[in-house]
Amino acid sequence: MSPAATRRERRCDLLIGWGNGLRQDDGVGGAIAATAGSWELPSLAVIERTQLTPELAPQLAAARRVLFVDAEPPGAAGPGGWRLEPLLPTAAEDADAGNSAGLFSHHVSAAELLRLAECLYGRRPPAWQLLVAAHGYGFSTRLSPATGAVLGEVLAAVRRWCGDA
Repeated sequence: MSPAATRRERRCDLLIGWGNGLRQDDGVGGAIAATAGSWELPSLAVIERTQLTPELAPQLAAARRVLFVDAEPPGAAGPGGWRLEPLLPTAAEDADAGNSAGLFSHHVSAAELLRLAECLYGRRPPAWQLLVAAHGYGFSTRLSPATGAVLGEVLAAVRRWCGDA
C-alpha cells in the first residue's frame, strides 16, 4: 500500500474549538474542545485556540472532516441556544477564488480557513459549525448560567457527530 493511501486511511475527525476563555461565554468553544479531548476518542483530534489562524490549514487538509465550535450572539444561535450546521462553499467564495490576500491574515473565519486548506493543499474536508449562544462576555473563566444550561445538550450533539461516519 502506498504511503499516500495509508495517510488517507488514517484520517481522523478534527474538532476545533475557539474563543477567549477569559471572557466568560466567549470561551465555550474551548470548553467544549477540552471536554471532547478528555473523551480520548482515537478517531478524533482536538484543537483549542483563541482564534482561527492560517497555521491550522495543514491539519484541516489532513482531516477526514472538521467540526468548528464557537460562541455567537443569543439571537443567532437558534431557539435552543445552539445550532449545528454544515459549512458549504458559497457562491461568494467561488467568485473570490482568485483573491487569496485575506486568507493570510491572522484572523480568518472557518470558511476562509477551509478555502485556504483547499488552495494550499488541494483538499477541503467536509465541515460543520457548532455555534452556541453566548449570554455574557464579562471577565470570567466560568460560563454564564444560560450558556452552561445548554452545555450538556451541546456535548451530546458533539458525541453524536463524533459517532457519525
